[in-house]
Amino acid sequence: MSNVDLTNLEIFPGGQTFGQAADTMGADAPETAQPITDPYAGKRRYYIASNKVVVENGRRIQVVTDYDGNETRTDLGPVEQQEEEEPTETDAERAAREAAELRRVDAFAQLQVLLNRYGLGKLEANVRDLIARGITDGEAILFQLRDTEDFRTRFKANAARAKAGLPELDPATYIGLEEQYRETLRRNLGPEMFDVYDDPEDFRKLIEGDVSPAELQERVNEGYRLVADADPEVKRQMQTLYNVNEQQLVGYFLNPAKATPVLTRQAQAAKVAARAREQAGFQLGATTAEDLIARGYTPSQAQQVFQEVGQLAGLYSEMTGEQMLSQEQKVGAAFGFDVQAQQEIERRARQRVAEFQGGGGFARTTGATSGTVETGAGTAQ
Repeated sequence: MSNVDLTNLEIFPGGQTFGQAADTMGADAPETAQPITDPYAGKRRYYIASNKVVVENGRRIQVVTDYDGNETRTDLGPVEQQEEEEPTETDAERAAREAAELRRVDAFAQLQVLLNRYGLGKLEANVRDLIARGITDGEAILFQLRDTEDFRTRFKANAARAKAGLPELDPATYIGLEEQYRETLRRNLGPEMFDVYDDPEDFRKLIEGDVSPAELQERVNEGYRLVADADPEVKRQMQTLYNVNEQQLVGYFLNPAKATPVLTRQAQAAKVAARAREQAGFQLGATTAEDLIARGYTPSQAQQVFQEVGQLAGLYSEMTGEQMLSQEQKVGAAFGFDVQAQQEIERRARQRVAEFQGGGGFARTTGATSGTVETGAGTAQ
């Protein structure tokens, strides 16, 4: 391809050639070129090239860089702890959680029944704590409770058994023995005497001694044999004075030390009343019989006094014209603590002897033996 000269080619308006146009365009041009000015140069430093937030030393810093590379740093404050969103619980996880909660509730309900039965209601808080820690097995929880003071006190017999070389009883066996003891006593002693023995302390001694329910029953049977062989008049006086039946007497024979002090005093008073009935024909009241016991008289000492009263029975029976004495006064006279009554008995004796010696009406034939005369101060042949 040949070279084309463009200087004479008419391509500009007015028929100018390229060369002419070039000459024209350069005719007015200044000799020295001027630098090009930027009308936005004064504002460009306000334009943001970048804007970011960084964390430095636990604080949020905003860093702004303009187009000229200048940085502006602003402290936005400490980094805030963002709460973690709880993970969404699946149906399976929710079911497992609810089942675990139900097991804890069931475990506590069952143990609460046991605690009440064992008399360990005070340990409810301990049980709740153990269940909260994930221990829901009943036996495991009871094992954990063994070291509490309440548990050791409730099952106190185990300490004595260990010292004696006997095996320790678990709570169920321990309570089971108590219930068998309780049923044996209730069946044999009746409600009145059973209330006296219905105490864990009584059962503790039986458990310490390794007494079986069968052995306890044999002890009860022995008590009944003792009551059967007891003084009939004493038993009658117990029934008359205190309405104490044979079942209650069995309880007394089982353990005189445990039988209430009241029952012990009643038994002594009944023996005194029995001797008064047999020896002097007196039917003492409960107050009079107990008063003699309170004054320090034993049944055997009382028997001796009532024998003397029996020998002078006439003096203790009023005759026409004599002052009436109550039975309490007569007993006081016989035992010497009612001085006025004693003086009255002595006056009777003197008066009757005088009347007898004078042939008065106080002497009468007894009819027991020919020639035997009762003077009211004794008997004379």
